[in-house]
Amino acid sequence: MKRRYYYFAALLALVWGCEESKMPLPSPRSASTSFGANDTSYVELNPVWDSAYLGVGLEAPADLTMSMDGTLFLADEGAGRIHAFSKAGALLTGSGLDGLALESPRGLAVDSKLNLLVVNGTNRLFIWNQFLNRVRIDSVAESGLYYDRGTGEEITLTFAELRERAAAGGALPQLRHYFFRHDPAKVAAARGIYQVYEDPEAAASFNGVAAGKYGEETVYLTESSFDRIVQLLLVPDMALKGNDRTVLFHYTAEFRSNVAVYGSGSGTVDDPWAVTTDDDENIYFTQLGGNFRVQKLMAGTFSPRYVLYQHAIMDLGRFQKPFDVALDERENIFVMDGEGGAVSKYANSGARAGQLLSLGQKGLALASFNDGRGLLASDNVVYVVERGAKRIRRFQYSVSESDIPDDEKEP
Repeated sequence: MKRRYYYFAALLALVWGCEESKMPLPSPRSASTSFGANDTSYVELNPVWDSAYLGVGLEAPADLTMSMDGTLFLADEGAGRIHAFSKAGALLTGSGLDGLALESPRGLAVDSKLNLLVVNGTNRLFIWNQFLNRVRIDSVAESGLYYDRGTGEEITLTFAELRERAAAGGALPQLRHYFFRHDPAKVAAARGIYQVYEDPEAAASFNGVAAGKYGEETVYLTESSFDRIVQLLLVPDMALKGNDRTVLFHYTAEFRSNVAVYGSGSGTVDDPWAVTTDDDENIYFTQLGGNFRVQKLMAGTFSPRYVLYQHAIMDLGRFQKPFDVALDERENIFVMDGEGGAVSKYANSGARAGQLLSLGQKGLALASFNDGRGLLASDNVVYVVERGAKRIRRFQYSVSESDIPDDEKEP
């Protein structure tokens, strides 16, 4: 999924550019296998990203996501590790993830604040912040001085007290300044992987995670034990100040709603697995049970966009175990059917919305994916995480005339 995080991208590029250890430039690509389906050509890129090439021992790779600066994050569920790589597959040592462990990381997403969102099949959501690990932090604040416009007085409020005021409604006080103090222990904890939410249901199991649109702090989680898609809101609970006076935040999360619950019809869920969003915060999810295993819910109303007998993506029996869903820059929909060993592609706008595009009925089945799990589409490259083969494979694809929705074509 492509997002327009221009300000943060420029800021991150500036910080990274000042580091002595820079990300390696992408290496030249060479083709090993090319094949086509109808009107689109696919070229498999060499080398295959296995343990030997990546320089880390992969045990059970599960998901892959990309930050706005091109950094790739790979969750290895078996090893209990999250690794950072460049687009060329170079391991990014010194990223801040080195040595950090989390039991069975399963789903990843990155939001507009460079928070790497992580779920691991438990009832908890975790965060690791990419930008926070690229700047020097010297102090923290858990309260600030505010001006109450209603009373004309200055008051001290903690972040929790400010949230209570927001929940009560009415005008919020104006921030004067935070009360920063040195606290190395809290700075170190904020740089690590920390928990921001724990579901009241101890048996809940979060499998997939997606961030809301730019400027919004919403998070969506697929939860399979009680069959629902959960909407959370990230809220600051601590400020952190860098030595260049940059102010960043540590977060907690609050429950907002269940945007979809158990059922057999469209707009309901049955063993939901993966989830992603587009720039308008429409929700796309997969499920391993039920009748309609890949669905799109419209932002705000959470009503289903595609329906049976009108859109191929809703065909009964089309998918077996769709473990992931991804969007490219045109917001075409890619689906990884792990048991079927195929990736398929669907239009998402225009007259052909919801219809199968040029990957063909079996998608990239010619590649013979071995327990495909994670899926990423970016810059006309499809990344497929093969859990069974413990590797990542990449496919460069062309965008042909028939891939472009009718309402986007030149007159």
